[in-house]
Amino acid sequence: MKNLVLSAVLGFLPAIAFAGGHADFAGHGTAVRTDMKTTEATAGTHAQVSTSDLWIYDNPPEGFPLAQKADCTYFQVFTTGQQQPSGGSVTCQAVDSDGDISLWNGVFQSNGTVAFSVTTGTGKWAALIGAKFQGKTRHSLGGASVYDFSPLN
Repeated sequence: MKNLVLSAVLGFLPAIAFAGGHADFAGHGTAVRTDMKTTEATAGTHAQVSTSDLWIYDNPPEGFPLAQKADCTYFQVFTTGQQQPSGGSVTCQAVDSDGDISLWNGVFQSNGTVAFSVTTGTGKWAALIGAKFQGKTRHSLGGASVYDFSPLN
């Protein structure tokens, strides 16, 4: 069951990005699993997966980094007998090279994407609080993934 859960969690890993309402602030990222815990119950399984991510922005606005690291924790629930998660959420924290902080929350969607938003930030990230994004896994690599992200607003 742990391998099934890991494959599903990493297969649906989200994307994280930023934007001020500009569709060209998209990018891609990588996630490498650093920890995984599962809890099995009579009606299903809860998975908690932590990753170390690298976000690479295609066209960041002036003053923003071309890339940055993030730490993310994913929570998903799998109903007994189902391979796809019945739901889940993710929280990521990032500190860029200038020392500015951003926190992100996301919810898994039924179409296999993750809807994200910037929940808070300091410095340059403060102006992006509430910005929304969508991410989708491009490749799942058994304990790691590559994903794409783009702004929604």
